[in-house]
Amino acid sequence: MRTGTPRPRVRIAVMVASLALASTATALAAPSSGGGQAATATTSAPRPIASRPTTKEAWTARVILPVNARSAPQASARKIAKLSTAAPYDGGPHVLLVVGARSTKADGVWYRVLLTSRPNTAAGWVPDEAVQVARTPYRVVVNLGTRRLQLLKAGKAVGSWTVAVGSPANPTPTGRFAISEVVRQAKPNGFYGTYIITLSAHSLNLSEFDGGDGRVALHGTNRASLLGQAVSHGCVRLSNPVATKIGRTVPPGSPVDILN
Repeated sequence: MRTGTPRPRVRIAVMVASLALASTATALAAPSSGGGQAATATTSAPRPIASRPTTKEAWTARVILPVNARSAPQASARKIAKLSTAAPYDGGPHVLLVVGARSTKADGVWYRVLLTSRPNTAAGWVPDEAVQVARTPYRVVVNLGTRRLQLLKAGKAVGSWTVAVGSPANPTPTGRFAISEVVRQAKPNGFYGTYIITLSAHSLNLSEFDGGDGRVALHGTNRASLLGQAVSHGCVRLSNPVATKIGRTVPPGSPVDILN
């Protein structure tokens, strides 16, 4: 009788163990279906802070670095305007209304802003590193038909006042605009009252006015008796208390809707 029969079993056991170790090593070396992909995945596109205006809020973009506004949200797009850090009327902070946003992994975050240049609908894209974005709950609505200005905060009316608007010869333009600069007046009893609040809007008929561009503004007045009438060159005239309230409350870049 042979006594060497158990040896094959030992060899088989050793072979099975070796195969098991090799399989384990291969499994450890190979990436898993989820963890390996997560470790090697590219970074997703950053999320924009701002978006287009809603009924309750809007976003402003203060230019903090000189930048070219472009026709599309990428650095290779056509240049349409050169933006400085100083606003065009009085040299204050240059703050624009955000009307859109886009983000991609390749180009990063870009904001579409309403420009202060002609035409009144002019807008362009700027990269997020060139602007400082902030939220505003304020919106101004001017109704030319009723000659009333309404101030809203988070979608709710907080004031409504009678105003003077453009004459038939020089009508106040309609559309979506934004406050550009808030300029307190040294002579509050003068023609422009306590504040000039320039808009991104321009006169439809006047290429220039009073020695400058034919910009449209909200401003106070020293002729309160004309409020409620269509007598201006396109600007919206307010009583001085209302001009002061808006000038001290509503920040540049806030939306202004002028309606028929």
